[in-house]
Amino acid sequence: MGETVTIQRIGDRCGIMLPQEHLDKLGWKEGDRVEIRSDQVHIEFTAPNGDDSEAARSFSLTHGTAMRNYLTALKELARH
Repeated sequence: MGETVTIQRIGDRCGIMLPQEHLDKLGWKEGDRVEIRSDQVHIEFTAPNGDDSEAARSFSLTHGTAMRNYLTALKELARH
């Protein structure tokens, strides 16, 4: 089973605090840039194109967690 995190307001946007263990698995650190893609089923975070490092692996949230638990926040983020 996956880990549950809380969406938090940060200024006029919202953010998800990612647990350090997940960042470590991807080789990501504070200040790294990520691309975000989503559809009606998934939201995916990947390292920007051209990055062939270990950080280029993606982190996905499935429909069962992202859309059901975070629908309101995802709609708000999509407007920005």
